[in-house]
Amino acid sequence: MRPLVLAASFAGLALAAVPAAADTAVAGVSPAVAGLGAASGPAAAAPQMRLLPGWRTPEGGRIAAIEIRLAPGWHTYWRVPGEAGIPPSFDWSASKNLAAVGYEWPRPETFETEGMQTFGYEQALVLPVQLRPVDPAAPIEVVLAAAFGVCSDICMAAEAKAALTLPPDAPEEGRDEIEAALAERMRSAAEAGVVRATCAVAPGAGGDEIVATVTFARPVAPDQIAVIEPGRPDVWIGMPESRVDGRTLTASAPMEVIGAAGGAMIARDAMRLTVLGADEAVDIRGCQAPD
Repeated sequence: MRPLVLAASFAGLALAAVPAAADTAVAGVSPAVAGLGAASGPAAAAPQMRLLPGWRTPEGGRIAAIEIRLAPGWHTYWRVPGEAGIPPSFDWSASKNLAAVGYEWPRPETFETEGMQTFGYEQALVLPVQLRPVDPAAPIEVVLAAAFGVCSDICMAAEAKAALTLPPDAPEEGRDEIEAALAERMRSAAEAGVVRATCAVAPGAGGDEIVATVTFARPVAPDQIAVIEPGRPDVWIGMPESRVDGRTLTASAPMEVIGAAGGAMIARDAMRLTVLGADEAVDIRGCQAPD
């Protein structure tokens, strides 16, 4: 069965060209605080978002972060919300002198929502972002529209707009918070000792399924699960069932092509596998065809 909200796939660590769907909010050189509008729910539960200006990189870009603060007992969602929830959407298209944006998502927590598995961040999310200007000698003028979901006993949609001008000599702010978030980043396949990742379409009981296998150089903890992102907007992939056998994790999930299909059902180079465990997360870009 399809999740209540389809999960969107975002740029992740790779820089994504602007305009595009992306992540962040901003205003002023000092951290900007933006109150968020909500479709429903108590005003006291409304989240607050600000941009941490961060610091300038040697290449002339900026390491910044989005900080979302929530009331106690509330959480917001990872880029893949899970079986229910609202995927985040961040639009930078009105910005000036901004060529690309990259994201370092921290490892999400796992929640149970009405018996469904969801992924996100409780009370606060600090999402590091890399801003790359067109002209490093000129200010980056960031204009952001953000939309995301927040949940407690009830769930609601939140949205915010903010703007920020970051000149090349903008002072450093928020390094401690950003570095703490970067310490929680997902490990790459090489860092985690991934030997091989494969994926293929196979017939299932209710239709087509995607089957992904990840083999590590070491035994896999039994609590590990996988999340599969198709890398193309016209393919929906449900929550996988994961199983561990020694050094290999296998995940199977229902999949469906939405609308008119063109070409192959999967694009292996664009697919993204995330292995989530109690103490770590692994971000795997692309997969191979099985033998």
